[in-house]
Amino acid sequence: MSDVKLRTESIRDDEFNDLAVTNANDKKIIAALESSEPCLLEGSRGTGKSFLMKMAHLDLDSDKDFISVYIPFNISSLINTADPLQFYHWMLAKTLKTLLNKLKKKGLSVSDYSKGLLSNDTTENDETIEINLKNIVKLFENSYKSRSEINIDTLPDIEDVKEAIQEICEENNIKRVYFFFDEAAHVFRPEQQRQFFNLFKDLRSPYIVCNAAIYPGVTYFGDSFEPVHDCLYQILDRNISDTDYLSYFKEMVFKQIDDSLKIQIEKQRELFKTLVLSCAGNPRMLLNTIQNLSSFKTAEVNKIIRDFYLTKIWTEHTALGDKYKGHQNLIDWGRDFLEKTVIPTVVNNEKSSIYFWIDKDIPQTVKEALRLLTYTSIIKKESSNIRAHGRLGTRYEIKYGCIIALEKNPHTKSLEIEEIRSIRQYTEFGKTHSEYDNIESLSVAILSDEQYQKSLESMLQQSIDVLTLTNWQKSKLKEANINTIEELYVLREADLIAKIYGVGPVKARTMKNAANAELLEYISG
Repeated sequence: MSDVKLRTESIRDDEFNDLAVTNANDKKIIAALESSEPCLLEGSRGTGKSFLMKMAHLDLDSDKDFISVYIPFNISSLINTADPLQFYHWMLAKTLKTLLNKLKKKGLSVSDYSKGLLSNDTTENDETIEINLKNIVKLFENSYKSRSEINIDTLPDIEDVKEAIQEICEENNIKRVYFFFDEAAHVFRPEQQRQFFNLFKDLRSPYIVCNAAIYPGVTYFGDSFEPVHDCLYQILDRNISDTDYLSYFKEMVFKQIDDSLKIQIEKQRELFKTLVLSCAGNPRMLLNTIQNLSSFKTAEVNKIIRDFYLTKIWTEHTALGDKYKGHQNLIDWGRDFLEKTVIPTVVNNEKSSIYFWIDKDIPQTVKEALRLLTYTSIIKKESSNIRAHGRLGTRYEIKYGCIIALEKNPHTKSLEIEEIRSIRQYTEFGKTHSEYDNIESLSVAILSDEQYQKSLESMLQQSIDVLTLTNWQKSKLKEANINTIEELYVLREADLIAKIYGVGPVKARTMKNAANAELLEYISG
């Protein structure tokens, strides 16, 4: 019914202010991202981490006292070299390349001394340094094709990088350089994440601030990084119990839909409320369901809720196991546990609502299965160290839409449970629940490089139909004989313009950005 923007990558810089809706927590997060302290922003997929980071980045970028550099790291999925510190070296090269591009765009000077610090070859000029960095980045990002050796001799030492940035700041009267790292590291490659946080910490200086977006439940910080001490830690969470929850999402939706749909929503406020509650604070899920409505009527809303929260969201969760075989048993068990045990128990418990409590001494494999459910935002960890009958445990919230989607008439069920969603009421699952017997023998697997490479090769050959692109985008790509994820990934904007009739530079860039974001998120989990 309306053409909405589901991803930050699809939004032009000049559109952010028109689309932005911020509550008190959002403003607190933006303030943390613009502070002089490094910041980590945690949130599930689709909650708007990238949007808030981009808002902070654009705000700082408009201030002559700061340099703000936005660096998406989602392409890290494709790195596969023989270098044990491959991700650290790729990040460093990409960060420096993007910084030099920004300095050039701003017309700021870089002294010969700083240029020398940014390269191990002191004879190089800024153009040569930029070319070398660009070549290193390109070699890393094409390494998925074969496990290759990459010469990183021209990369500088991290202390030289910090000294060079200090020199650049002092020379140009700049107070600080901000780096915004989006999609910090591949969620199923713990070693990448550990290397990321090493660089995040190594770059700390009075002249450098690092900010990054991370996912809940699947982030590995390593031994040298402590979130409590090494950064500001912000959580992006929109609670359905907040007093401004409905008005917040109504304003967000109304900024993207046409007038005719606004009129229908005003006439069917309870239906809209059901959709907003169903997404449990996830803007992308809400916009996705609204975009796919053929009419704003009860029967259609019921159908969309069942299709999305009973089929699509679970299909995506199960697909993680299909893509990353080492996690398949945990993912399948987690789905069975939630669908067959937790949700029916919660729904049938008259004193409960949408929350459940798990004892802290459950098997580690159960904890891992629950962590993966938080990553796909089917459940949300509300609070740790909650007491029940004298024991400590963790309280989780089940996505509202996943509960009502089990009913023939989800909207009617929503009207029933809306009044009993109190956080003080929850169903308890102790440390010796019988369902745990089926998972204790499973292993918490971490993919080897060889297993990961096989998974990656398989995913790259998947049809573009697995991506959440519009039907028009898919049809145009197929008309141009672009059928697989890899064929789409290697395509340049110029190729799109040449291959697809009626697609100019602006539409080609929008299409390429949206496609890249979709396929890289698909690959990374």
